[in-house]
Amino acid sequence: MDLAAADVPRIVEGVVGILLVLVALVILGVQLARRQAARRRHDKADPGVPALARFVDTTLSDPTTFGGGADAARVRRRRDTVTYGYLAVVEEYGAVDGSAVWCTLTVMLPGRVPFLVADNRAAWGRPNVPMDSPYVAEIDDAAFDSTYAVGAAEPWLIARVMSAEACQALVDSPVQRLMLHESSVVLRTFDGVELDDDLTVRLSGVAERFLASTPSFLTSTRAAAGSPTPREHPDDPLPPGFYGPDRP
Repeated sequence: MDLAAADVPRIVEGVVGILLVLVALVILGVQLARRQAARRRHDKADPGVPALARFVDTTLSDPTTFGGGADAARVRRRRDTVTYGYLAVVEEYGAVDGSAVWCTLTVMLPGRVPFLVADNRAAWGRPNVPMDSPYVAEIDDAAFDSTYAVGAAEPWLIARVMSAEACQALVDSPVQRLMLHESSVVLRTFDGVELDDDLTVRLSGVAERFLASTPSFLTSTRAAAGSPTPREHPDDPLPPGFYGPDRP
């Protein structure tokens, strides 16, 4: 009897501990259910365009990040995609003062690229347009030269990258900026463009046409910047990547 009486407090403590754990699990479950319900409501209100996780409430001031045309910008939304068989992302930006909205497509390439930027003359005078470049040259293509100005890090790049077909792709589907930077090619729309399915398809089409008609400008990640990687056929265009519905 004495031993049984002595065990009662321990039993009570054990039961109370189990009840507390159960209560904590119930509270956690309710919180998770509320978060999932809120996420479903958000996705239903804005289908196919998830909210951006990175850079939220962060002001960006590097024009290579958002394509120029403003002193600073905030990322509003983003969508992952595949362009020319390479992983890519479409991002919607907004000017910090709320005066403009635009989008960029960034295609991740399998190596480094030399710096080159083509700015549409219609945007000249906007902040960071045209972008400063060590070398600026015309293409000798009247339709292209009247629409864009091209700058590059090396003088040979402009003639090599901007083939007649690549120039025509940008003339047929004008953008505010095309830029080769680090390991990517970036397209920036004009202001007043928001992210949707049609925009993703349109920008991807421009990038694919550009990449398919441009002699490969990739450099090895181990080579010095500006030193072309030796290729059996150096004037061949950049081959498509290995992502997408038609790729293994």
